[in-house]
Amino acid sequence: MNMKGTRKLVFLMVLCMFSVMVLGGAAFAADDPMTYKGKVSVGAQTVNESVILAWMAKILIDEYTSLDTVINTEFAASSVLHQAMAGGELDVYPTWTGTQLTGILRYEGPNLTKEETFRRVKEGFEKNFNFTWIEPFGFNNTYVMSVRRETAEKYNLKKASDLKDHASKWTLAGDENFDTRPDAYPGWSEAYGIEFGEVLPMQYSMMYMAIAREEVDAICAYSTDSRIKKLDLVMLEDDLEYFPAYSAAYVVTMELLEKYPALKDVLGKISGKIDEATMSGLNYRFDEGEEPEDIARDFLRSQELLK
Repeated sequence: MNMKGTRKLVFLMVLCMFSVMVLGGAAFAADDPMTYKGKVSVGAQTVNESVILAWMAKILIDEYTSLDTVINTEFAASSVLHQAMAGGELDVYPTWTGTQLTGILRYEGPNLTKEETFRRVKEGFEKNFNFTWIEPFGFNNTYVMSVRRETAEKYNLKKASDLKDHASKWTLAGDENFDTRPDAYPGWSEAYGIEFGEVLPMQYSMMYMAIAREEVDAICAYSTDSRIKKLDLVMLEDDLEYFPAYSAAYVVTMELLEKYPALKDVLGKISGKIDEATMSGLNYRFDEGEEPEDIARDFLRSQELLK
């Protein structure tokens, strides 16, 4: 190749590199979340933890994008949230991996690790619903059989198997779907060979009132709930390791992320940053009457995620 041809080749290479840089910069600018236009709907169950996490999502989206966000924290159950998203009413909601693995995906196999549980729900939701999951927050809010301390001491109850000699005469309370969900009482009862005399599904907050008033003998609580400590309840070890992992995370429509790609990183800012003790403390503030928006904002500030 002569000198003239060499100069021409170099010129073309430089022009090509310049074009890539320009186009890449344009693409980057086009995905600037502060230029996004549109609305995002965030939902939550009427459960302290779910409400707080939904507010965190709203505040993060407000902070890092120019999108308009609306929030509805009045959904009665995780299945209702899922139906609302499938119907186009919601774009984002917090939930738990074990809940959706057995509830929505109808998994009935052996217990899985938390990593495998997350992989399965993520793949299942993407394949079946065009929803995906953001990496979990870091805590596992699983079911735990709990009794009043005086009950535990009187009958020497330390693990769930210890309920075998007493449960048939007792009343157990759980959340709204606890008596029917395969990952809840029906499966637990079969695994342990234990049947309570009566099982009462009720609004989640009501079961704590019921055990405090001695209207029930035991409840199946959530392990991050602050009322366990407040009411001095004893959590019984799940010695057969029946209950699956319930890692909390955001579910998001893939359509939303295709339209606003930066939202994945925005919502992922709190992935891995909330452990059980931290979530229990946040739940306690909610249970004491503080506003969920204030609780969420304080946590995000503590993580230096807000200006």
